Amino acid sequence: MKKFFVFLVFLLVFISTFVFASSQTEAEGVPGVTDTEILIGFTMPMSGPIGFIGSGTADAVNACFQKYNDIGGIYGRKLKLITYDSGMDAAQALANYRKLVLEDEVFAVLFGFSFFIRPAYPFIAEKGVPWLYPMAPPNDAMFPAQKYLFSLFPTTATQLKTTAKWLIDQNKYPRVAAIYGDSASGKTGLEGLKKDLAGTNIKIVAAEAIKQDAATAAVQVAKIRKENPDIVLLFGYTMQPAAISIKEIKKVGWDVQIMVNMPITNEVLLELLTEEEADGLLGAYWGAIQYLEDRPEDSTPEMQAAAKTILKYYPKSTNVGGLVEHYLSVELFIEALKRVGEDLTREKLIEAMESFKDYPTGKGSYATFSPTRREGISGGIITQVKDNWWVQASDWINVDLDE
Repeated sequence: MKKFFVFLVFLLVFISTFVFASSQTEAEGVPGVTDTEILIGFTMPMSGPIGFIGSGTADAVNACFQKYNDIGGIYGRKLKLITYDSGMDAAQALANYRKLVLEDEVFAVLFGFSFFIRPAYPFIAEKGVPWLYPMAPPNDAMFPAQKYLFSLFPTTATQLKTTAKWLIDQNKYPRVAAIYGDSASGKTGLEGLKKDLAGTNIKIVAAEAIKQDAATAAVQVAKIRKENPDIVLLFGYTMQPAAISIKEIKKVGWDVQIMVNMPITNEVLLELLTEEEADGLLGAYWGAIQYLEDRPEDSTPEMQAAAKTILKYYPKSTNVGGLVEHYLSVELFIEALKRVGEDLTREKLIEAMESFKDYPTGKGSYATFSPTRREGISGGIITQVKDNWWVQASDWINVDLDE
């Protein structure tokens, strides 16, 4: 009997040790996740002419992380962001992603620059790493749905669906011209626009590409002006080439309606233009008007709270209005982590992201994801510059997404 008791105790100790070791091995098998920490990767241009986009976005992410870390993290795990500067170099961006995944062993990656998505995604997918919210991904990166890629904001092609729907409804701009980004996003956006306007009375009479680092838009403006369009659309790039294009149009004395698309429709663009150059400018956007400290009444309570948190941790931040939307994107990521629970894995994060349906983003828009849908927001509003700020000029325009 005594021998049996000793054997039983030994057996129980063995089983408990095996179970503990198994659970410990399982926890250790999730890259970037420990009992106390979740590692998240980030690489974007953080230096150079558009370095403010990457560094500001990192500030927004870190502000949201610090807010939750101050109250104990997510199920006791603190969030940590590891950042690398990619500059405007796609090869450097890919090298950074490899370092984040292979050396830093991050759990997931956040944001990312549009030009670098196509060359980097195959590696990310091969390693099974969730990639949330890359900026302006090319349409063919989102449709059909890619398992590990989630974009909250619309692709350039979806943005232009919103614009096309508005143009058709307005029925006052039958001749359209475009200055589009010389990139995958710009090119797929133009092809999408052509399809969206096919069979209507609206014709694209001219389209000229411009590089992100262009010093002038004189050639593009001269070419499209010859076709006498009623409206000029600018899309598929960031604020600097947009400002250069608008300034050139104004410089030559051309009185034509100009419309910019997301994400150009923001405070930074207005800072690059004079009030006279900006007045009357049309824009498309994916939610409520951006947060502006002097005009809090134009933003949602969630946007105001986000701005307050960003400035709490990063009081020297500029372009806070632009950072607010990135902060709110991170809040959606935090909600997904909460939905997973304590047993955090990459696959469970993907399932949690797929569970969002008409989830309020805090910007007056709603996000939906599913196994066949990886683009969260479908549609937007039209805005117009009055008194040097964007004023809502339409109701929400919903568009159908391919799934």
